[in-house]
Amino acid sequence: MNQYDSNKLNKLVEKFDANYIVKYIHELIDSWINVGILKYANYSHLIELEDWWKLEKEFDCLSKMFSYLPNEQEFKDKIEGLKHGDIVTETFKTRKNDLKSFLMTKSVNFSQTYLKNFDWSLKLVHSSDKHAKLDELKCLLTLETEKVSSNENLTLMELDKYQLDNLINTLETIENKFNFYQTE
Repeated sequence: MNQYDSNKLNKLVEKFDANYIVKYIHELIDSWINVGILKYANYSHLIELEDWWKLEKEFDCLSKMFSYLPNEQEFKDKIEGLKHGDIVTETFKTRKNDLKSFLMTKSVNFSQTYLKNFDWSLKLVHSSDKHAKLDELKCLLTLETEKVSSNENLTLMELDKYQLDNLINTLETIENKFNFYQTE
């Protein structure tokens, strides 16, 4: 994560009043989550184009810091000295869910592979070349994945009871972590 510098950010937003800061943050977050467009033309009288790109990077760093710090007070302490710091905090607070969603999507997109569908069935194995009578139950799990700009891929897994229990326990642990972070 880039290091936050209040002097650098203050210089970039020196001509912004409180209303423009709020408008900029909302439009920036909207552009990140693909529900709006942030247009330089709306701010060109306040900031040069080269600084415009720097400003987005600074706010990207700020938004990550806001999302990753354990509480709002720590964020306020970190941005002490920032012009309109309270307004930035309040605006981030109102868009907290959008910021979390954006950061999750950004991290998920890192792999570029998505689970498209899955299917399962049970199979009873009566015997094998080593055992005349086995009668073992297997779970056949098929995962249909898709990569960005690529074809679909099917992965077939055959799991015994122990492997299936292990998979289910791991998925439940992941679900609990998700629930923990979503309730914060």
